[in-house]
Amino acid sequence: MKPQTIASIKRHRTAKMAKVATRALYLQRRGRSAEMAAFIANEMVALGGVYVKFLQGVLLQSEFFKQWDNPNRYNIFENLDTEMIDLPTLLQKELPKSKLAQIAQVQPQPFAAGSFGQVYFGALRDGSPIIIKALRPLVRETLQYDLKLINVFAKKFFIKLFESNVDINASNALDEFKHSTLNETDYVSEANFAAEYHEAYKSHPTLFIPKTYLELCTPNIIVQEYVGGISAAQLIKLKEQGIEPLNYVWEHLGSNLDEQLTSLGIEFIKGIFTLPRIQGDPHPGNIKLLENNRVGIVDFGIIAPAPQDSPAFFALMEEYAKLYEGNLDIEELFGKFLRFFASDLYRAFRRLHDMSSHSSEDLTKTIGKIAKKAFAGHMNHTNADKLMHDDSILSIINQVVNRQNRFGIVLTVHSSEILRAAQTYITLVETLDRGPKVLPVVFRRGVDEVKTLKPELSVEKPVHMSVTKAVDTVTRWLGRVAERDPQLFQKFMKQIRGGSAEPVEEAVEKVKDKETLNV
Repeated sequence: MKPQTIASIKRHRTAKMAKVATRALYLQRRGRSAEMAAFIANEMVALGGVYVKFLQGVLLQSEFFKQWDNPNRYNIFENLDTEMIDLPTLLQKELPKSKLAQIAQVQPQPFAAGSFGQVYFGALRDGSPIIIKALRPLVRETLQYDLKLINVFAKKFFIKLFESNVDINASNALDEFKHSTLNETDYVSEANFAAEYHEAYKSHPTLFIPKTYLELCTPNIIVQEYVGGISAAQLIKLKEQGIEPLNYVWEHLGSNLDEQLTSLGIEFIKGIFTLPRIQGDPHPGNIKLLENNRVGIVDFGIIAPAPQDSPAFFALMEEYAKLYEGNLDIEELFGKFLRFFASDLYRAFRRLHDMSSHSSEDLTKTIGKIAKKAFAGHMNHTNADKLMHDDSILSIINQVVNRQNRFGIVLTVHSSEILRAAQTYITLVETLDRGPKVLPVVFRRGVDEVKTLKPELSVEKPVHMSVTKAVDTVTRWLGRVAERDPQLFQKFMKQIRGGSAEPVEEAVEKVKDKETLNV
């Protein structure tokens, strides 16, 4: 395509995003949040490509998506608009004659379309049904520009639209989105991962991963075994028409939907801790319900590597198991939240407590007790079951316990692909109204099986952090607390004076200096 045409596309998208941001801010300032959500979502769907991916991956888990009242909103997972691709010509260009001869037939019209690719039916010479996934035209030519555009507007507009009670490095979060998106257009990497994932589960009794024909894959096409069944996205659409999902799956497949969702969830949890990486996008369009209680996974463009700190993530999963069993312990949960999302601060608390000459509790416990009290106060006015159904546990911590970030926590967002995959799975189950039946079993059995396979994950190792770094970390944290909640600051200072060694107390006292408070 001519450079001036690509330049025209870029100008059009820039103007569109400017319109989205301006209108969204106008609606948000006037309290018309539902209208704002619908406008943002509809405009991003119209733009297509990476803008839909941003809608799927970044906004899907937020309150925003719940306000998008559109009967076709689940089309973003598998029924996006298609583009003209001459597939036979593309195959001739991509494959040598010897390999092309293995493909007996292809259908010229796609049966599914995602953000970056379109999917076609086909068959091999031996009759095996296949799918051919072809990269959309112009994706690589415009993707970098689109990501820059999303980055600019997300920082200036979208992030400001949603209240955040924790300090978070937006640049890091957006960088991770950019990284995973660029990987999704790397068809060579995707094909190799799909083959690796198939190998890991080829003998599994219920989880089905299609075979990838690596010899037929190129940077622009992926050829895989066809997976039939009913997609979870189709099932959600039927549910919104009044059809009961459990009965529909039993009548059409002879399978138990609860058992399928349970086995899927357990394998995801086990895979997080036993595999180097897992499929990172279990959204409704990528989950296929099959006969004999089997469940298939398709589309391997988003890869979720194992957590950087697997023991900390496992500890968080244990708290999720308690939550879904009805044994929510905010004090313990908040400690696990700190351990995973604010690891430096958590380790600094432990380091200072370890060197303390007194027997008082460390600051993690103190914060946990305050958080528990705040949560209990909120529960006097809110039905706990409804809160758990409507919000993720991290949202509960953010909106209820830590309002206006009174604890001064700065999150380190790592392993975001795993977190997004876990929340996407939870959202899928709850959208099908199977949460109470499925999630308690998934988390309890998943955690117990991982504990049997990897008992070392339950052991918290000693903290290796210098006293200097621990003091500096806690001092900076106290500065943020002092700015947000002076009374809470005094409570923590009292705790430190009562439980820390003299040199640490002197260093922490520096937080009262104006210079330190402005760090």
